[in-house]
Amino acid sequence: INGLRQLLADEKQKQYPAIDKISFFETKLLSLLLDHDSLVDNLEENYPRYYALKYDRSTIQLSQLVEKLSHDEAIIEYEIADSIIYIYAITENGLGIRKTNVDSTFWNSLDYLLTVKNVDISEFRKSEILDFYTHSNMLWRKLIEPVSQFVQSKKLVIIPDGVLGYLPFEILSRTIDQPEKLNFKTMPYLLTEFPVSYSYSATLKYNPYFAKDGINNQELIAFAPEYGKEKDENSGARDVGFDNLPNARQEVISIEDMWDGKIYMDQDATKSNFIDRSGNYDVIHLAMHAMINDSVPMFSRLVFSETDKDTASNFLNTFEIYDLELNASMVTLSACNTGTGILRNGEGIMSLARGFIYAGVPSIVMTLWEVQDKSGSDIMTRYYRNLTLGEDKDVALRNAKLEFLKHSPDYSTHPFYWSAYIVTGDTQPIKSNNLPAIISLVVGVVVVILIVVLLLLIRHKKRSGKTM
Repeated sequence: INGLRQLLADEKQKQYPAIDKISFFETKLLSLLLDHDSLVDNLEENYPRYYALKYDRSTIQLSQLVEKLSHDEAIIEYEIADSIIYIYAITENGLGIRKTNVDSTFWNSLDYLLTVKNVDISEFRKSEILDFYTHSNMLWRKLIEPVSQFVQSKKLVIIPDGVLGYLPFEILSRTIDQPEKLNFKTMPYLLTEFPVSYSYSATLKYNPYFAKDGINNQELIAFAPEYGKEKDENSGARDVGFDNLPNARQEVISIEDMWDGKIYMDQDATKSNFIDRSGNYDVIHLAMHAMINDSVPMFSRLVFSETDKDTASNFLNTFEIYDLELNASMVTLSACNTGTGILRNGEGIMSLARGFIYAGVPSIVMTLWEVQDKSGSDIMTRYYRNLTLGEDKDVALRNAKLEFLKHSPDYSTHPFYWSAYIVTGDTQPIKSNNLPAIISLVVGVVVVILIVVLLLLIRHKKRSGKTM
């Protein structure tokens, strides 16, 4: 439709437009528009939840949004308008609006921070620590400081606009004295002050599309494929052109040790096993390679194991994810670049993660660039351990990153190693922390025992008195 509209406009602008071409384009365009309307009607009738998410233009009202926010939650939404960025800070107390003027200095700092994913530690110079602080502090002063009074002691939900969607806000650094004494372990990151999660929009975050029916089973299914082997008659393994991820296997084993569920590794981590079984689990963890297709985002794909035993392709395309029936409350895409892709006006970043959102998953953990295998595995293991303690997802991921920074050698504390992972959507805990309930139960039992003992003593004393 868009292509024909462009051809029609180009032909009409010619000095001598061809009437027969214009007639053809208009007839074909009308036919396609009717087909499109028919398709939308079909979606509305047969896929009402998808239709509501894709075509419903209604937005959540500010009063509704304020009611849904908990006392410890704040939304910060950005709107880029030429040389001004509007910032909306929303809490249970209402709305605060600020605007910040930006120029080439701001955009240069943003470009610098977006190159974090390309760092080469072997060529890294200590002087670049101060460069990093200078640029990250510039963005702090422009993006966080104007609304800091509204969001103190809150958990932040960041709703970025445009190119800001590629930025992990946790790496922004507040202003301090003597920044020349800093290193990456001691940098005053936003991470050290706030748990942070993300959303594509406030309307999407609280959309009833994500409401789950029934009680989730709190079980996990995890996949860690095997790559890079020559074809073998016994195993059926093929060379699929990808290097193995040596820590992915240990990652899913460590996570499975902490959770009930099922893991599929090596040649069992196939696309067919994922499609057939993933709909029965509450948590889905995928530790694997991903391929991003910026020209046709629907053909971005996750790469499973390929064997002769599995008749399906080992590639799971984004358009296939849209059609999955998932009951998961969280999907973790522990693969490279799963939260990035081409930026489309009016749509945002067309990432692999979007497919899981349309499949009805309310919470996605994803990556903004190609993660380092060992550090990614370390952070994910810590993240799931924190979830088992009943922590909210944003708190659990923040604590996992802080633990990683604390216990890692200096060379691996550069933001490249830890800031790629972000959580978008719902941040509610998956597992409840039963310790307070257990303590209350024990205290209650002790109190009851003491009361019974006291009553028995009183009764015994009375009887003794009567005998005397």
